[in-house]
Amino acid sequence: MKLLRLSREAGVHLLKTFGVKGATQEYQALVEDVKGHALTLTLLGTYLRDAHAGDIRRRDLVKLAEANDEEQGGHAFRVIAAYERQFESEGDKGQRALAMLRLLGLFDRPATADCLGALLHPPTIAGLTQPLIGLSEAQRNLVFTRLEDAKLITVNRDASSIPHSTLRIPHSIDAHPLLREYFAKRLKEEGGMMKGSKDSSFITQPSSFQLAHRRLYEHLCATTKEGDQPTLEDLQPLYQAVAHGCQAGLQQEARVKVYRDRILRGTGSDGFYSTSKLGAFGSDLGAVACFFEQPWSRVSTALTEADQVWLLAVAAFNLRALGRLTESLEPMRAGLEMRIKQGVWKSAAIIASNLSELELTLGEVAGAVGDASQSVTYADRSGDAFIRKTRRARVADALHQAGRRAEAEKLFREAEEIHAKNDPTNPLLYTVSGFQYCDLLLAPCERAAFAIADSSIADCGLRIADLLVACRAVSHRAAQTLDWSVNIFNFGLLTVALDHLTLGRAALYQAIMEHSAIHTPQSALDESALHTPQSAIESAVTGLRRAGTTHHIPRGLLTRAWFRFLSGVPTGQDSAQVDLDEAWEIAARGSMKLHMADIHLYRARLFGLRNSDRGLRIEGAKYPWESPAADLAAAEKLIHECGYHHRDEELADAKRVILGQKLP
Repeated sequence: MKLLRLSREAGVHLLKTFGVKGATQEYQALVEDVKGHALTLTLLGTYLRDAHAGDIRRRDLVKLAEANDEEQGGHAFRVIAAYERQFESEGDKGQRALAMLRLLGLFDRPATADCLGALLHPPTIAGLTQPLIGLSEAQRNLVFTRLEDAKLITVNRDASSIPHSTLRIPHSIDAHPLLREYFAKRLKEEGGMMKGSKDSSFITQPSSFQLAHRRLYEHLCATTKEGDQPTLEDLQPLYQAVAHGCQAGLQQEARVKVYRDRILRGTGSDGFYSTSKLGAFGSDLGAVACFFEQPWSRVSTALTEADQVWLLAVAAFNLRALGRLTESLEPMRAGLEMRIKQGVWKSAAIIASNLSELELTLGEVAGAVGDASQSVTYADRSGDAFIRKTRRARVADALHQAGRRAEAEKLFREAEEIHAKNDPTNPLLYTVSGFQYCDLLLAPCERAAFAIADSSIADCGLRIADLLVACRAVSHRAAQTLDWSVNIFNFGLLTVALDHLTLGRAALYQAIMEHSAIHTPQSALDESALHTPQSAIESAVTGLRRAGTTHHIPRGLLTRAWFRFLSGVPTGQDSAQVDLDEAWEIAARGSMKLHMADIHLYRARLFGLRNSDRGLRIEGAKYPWESPAADLAAAEKLIHECGYHHRDEELADAKRVILGQKLP
């Protein structure tokens, strides 16, 4: 029977039927990647459900060979093996077709003309390319036609000449992922053994698999001209080179010469180009995975111990940025343990600090405070002034979220003093540390703005005049650090986006406090008061998306949701509802409990005001929000479970207004 590919809609429906969970674009991308092949979607869907709790983001951990064995008893590969046996019995023509299929097993993407040309040039790769060497263009075209007719490959026939070559082959050849993985597995197991060659002998070359990958690695390294400011597309051949280099047994060289030097452009403050400038965390994670024997716990022993620790840390960093926070814990903790054992205190301080930030997002506030404090100890042992500064700022942020504001503010000031001594020209904390300090300084302003909006300001004991001064001071600080970020240090996308978010928050709170007669979305701030926060907030949300740091995006969406509500756009396509729904989807999938608590609290306060002309019930919301009271109860539960006492006062304000409770 001729089975057509599933439509995108049908493929998505099939994945959902198996219990796979993900975002719409993730479902659609998976269906397109396997070309709507029902058997492959069944394999992936059931294996993701059974082995990875249905999380579609973990598709990169799925080996189709393993899924085929576990879910189908080897059925899919038996089908391909039948084709293999058929070609083996067809003489020279069959051997040529089979050799081409084996070559496609070297790729995890379409095989381009230049890569195929590199493989088919002399010298012959024993056990792999003999049947294809010396063929005429007509003979090669017959091979492609034979495989196309069997529905085993797809050929792009925009013929182009290979540079410095007499070969003329199609622009690219693609094969189904199942077929590629089948022949990759066979090549690894057999070492490139070819059966039924012209001399009717068995040729066993255990190194032919690695030799072929090495040839592709060297070809891609030599021919890629990425330039000074490459795009993500410009870097793709280098990502491909990393994969081939690792398969060739060149892990150490691929890590240093390709991944570190050409993709990341170094690992110092001006490095990590692909992630800080392009937000390419997904592509980077794919490259890093090539160095692992078992993601995300065991790095290749072909690498030095120092490089193994470094790759554990990079994998954890990328996983966190992609919203895969729980997966990030294992490599981060493993790397920290190794660095402590080695006494490499600077690295230990950085990893412990990152672990603290990760734990904080996951809602483990007490653990975050503990690990951040340890990071300061390690930083002091290192003697590095920059590390000593940034680690104190991380402790301060953890203490702030724990509700220990006075201690946090003291540490932030201490961190800024250390920084100013080492950089008197630019004496303010900047990057993430600067954003966190501004978050602390804006906390009472945020509380006051909410209290004004729900008319409970009289019960809060807050001095608006002082808070307006604080807003202006934070705005000045953020404007200064934004200028440094863009014009002096050329910091990455995240730093710029966070500076915009600080500016937007400060401007919004200031506008609310200066125009305190806000009672309904319809009587919201006038356009002149809205312009400044709107511009900064939109820049922040756009920038956070471009930065690719998923765990930061809810911060921007929450602020924009509040802005949209007060602007008179509580519901609809560009509304507070849409922003809160998206923030919830990101936070819930990543177990980002502090963001989840914030979302519940924002929903309760924005949509749960008892005054009937302000209390809005959301119809058609993506998530089944029960009621303002339920949101408030959920927020309270998370705040107490996590030790998120930074929100205690706002929780009390909200309960006083929404539930009518008079709290001490």
